Amino acid sequence: MENKFLFKEDAKNQFARSYFSLLKTAGWIELEIKKTLKPYGITHPQLNVLAILAKNSPEPMDAKSIKEGLIVPSPDLTRLLDRLVNKGLVNRKTCVTNRRKIDITITESGIELFYQLHAIAKTSVKNYFEDVISEKEAQTLFKILRKMRD
Repeated sequence: MENKFLFKEDAKNQFARSYFSLLKTAGWIELEIKKTLKPYGITHPQLNVLAILAKNSPEPMDAKSIKEGLIVPSPDLTRLLDRLVNKGLVNRKTCVTNRRKIDITITESGIELFYQLHAIAKTSVKNYFEDVISEKEAQTLFKILRKMRD
């Protein structure tokens, strides 16, 4: 097959169309959340860390557990946590029972900001698509996306 026909063939291929549509949608989501969070000085990965810590609060977590829970992996979690500590949203302390372990917890202001920004971010992506697709379509989408990752 000649190269000039490659994209014409991909345009007809439903798998390729789905792939590119998924990438475009993921890019749109990330851009919408980024624009929404920018005025608050928080990034999407930072909001994700706050979500993980808020869900686990008041219990402390270690960096490894946080990293495992991230939606989008962050190569430099230490620096991300440093920024959240500097903003007063997260605390880090040496674990009382294991001095080699660092306990990470969310502050009250971190919890308040998380819930405020979570609601705003959710709205920016059409209430997690609730405004544009049915619950049955959401279930189907979830199953397909999960199947692709498994």
